[in-house]
Amino acid sequence: MKIIKTALDKINKYRTDYLNSLPEFQELFIELMIPASDCYSLQVDNKEIGYAIRNKEGVLIEFYVINKFIPDSNKYFKQVLNELSISDIYCKSFDALLLSNCLLNSLPYSILGVLYRDFTEPLVKIDTQLKMQKADLSSAEFLQIQDDSIKVLFETDQQLIDFITNENVLEFYTNDEFVGCGMVLRTHADWNYCDLGVWVKSEKRGNGIGSQIVLKLRAFAVNHNMKPSCGCAIENMASQKMIEKSGFVSRYKLINFKVK
Repeated sequence: MKIIKTALDKINKYRTDYLNSLPEFQELFIELMIPASDCYSLQVDNKEIGYAIRNKEGVLIEFYVINKFIPDSNKYFKQVLNELSISDIYCKSFDALLLSNCLLNSLPYSILGVLYRDFTEPLVKIDTQLKMQKADLSSAEFLQIQDDSIKVLFETDQQLIDFITNENVLEFYTNDEFVGCGMVLRTHADWNYCDLGVWVKSEKRGNGIGSQIVLKLRAFAVNHNMKPSCGCAIENMASQKMIEKSGFVSRYKLINFKVK
């Protein structure tokens, strides 16, 4: 097999096949890495059989071969790890091909995150006093001056502006007092899946507002014909409790397999 560096648009067909093959959709945390990562075409006898994507830190974030070549996928997987100097692998537990190859090689692992794709009845009663309004560009400065913990939603001021312009940023108020904000971000432009992000003002935490915001964001997504999901770091117990009180349940994890 030959591993040839290429551009993202050159592997688009195979990447579409990969995303369609997953029983659940892509995690936004991974998807946001894709544009800045390196893409590689996997070729046998000068014919493409799949692809691999490696981020700038040496982490393998996607590995895919077409069905015909799955029986030999572990051989190709080992070659990718070696030739691309892979140090770690970020694997969604619902990505069966990548997961099975990691396990076949007995790679040590740790859990990075909890992935929520399903939801049932919420464990909290809906707060009718919580009001939601969509942010516009005039909201950007107000959101930027909140405490640094709001950066869980956006990394830079420009990213916030882009989210307001192109996605859905929502502000939340109780009795006209700003209590937090949230985002509904489309995971991939070509699919109707989205990721929910929540931030609550520090002095308002511990009162169930986060779960109420998740409920509002989820309803917003469904009403706009999007399929909502969310996730959080495995060590963030507060976020897990907040998300689960809203009715989200997790069957999946984001796993970090260690290669070197």
